[in-house]
Amino acid sequence: MVSRRSPEETQELRASLIGHAQQLVERHGPQALTMRALATEAGCAVGLPYKIFANRGELIGELVHLELSRLRAAFDAWAAEAGSRTVGENLTRYARILLETHAPSLTVTHAINDTALTASVAAQAHRSGLLRSFESTVTDYLLAEQRLGRITTDVDAQAYGFLITGAIHNLLAAGEAYPRPNRAELDRMLSAVGRHLAPTGAP
Repeated sequence: MVSRRSPEETQELRASLIGHAQQLVERHGPQALTMRALATEAGCAVGLPYKIFANRGELIGELVHLELSRLRAAFDAWAAEAGSRTVGENLTRYARILLETHAPSLTVTHAINDTALTASVAAQAHRSGLLRSFESTVTDYLLAEQRLGRITTDVDAQAYGFLITGAIHNLLAAGEAYPRPNRAELDRMLSAVGRHLAPTGAP
């Protein structure tokens, strides 16, 4: 008689496979994530992931949802640090948070012709508040720095927030083929923006 896993054991195995999938994506990129590669990474039978997840789309959806929630938390923590470091350094940190996420690549790589996954990702982005974060996080941060006197009072925080967010999001969405500055050049540009926004004589 074959024993069945308890719900708790199934949930633990599911969490373990998700963790292995995250490690695989982190090391080799979203394109490397297949159910067979996941089984190899986890050291389990090839068919096991198919017993835990209905299909690859369900696994990808789980990974994207976790990443969207992580991004939202990272943006909130970043915005709360207004007043520390320099404005340019903080803008650079924001860019790195956004550019280092695998969520868009996971979705693009695996959601082609998968309308259910695409809809699920869009719904999670709304539920997590991430879309609202894209709209307001940088603006809210700049306004906080303005109240602290680290950005001049005549700066239009909403305008700069929109432009900075849009520029970085475009680099994320456009992919590596789109003309882009390297990391050092982007850091220099964002540092220059931070200096431009600061009162004369500020560090």
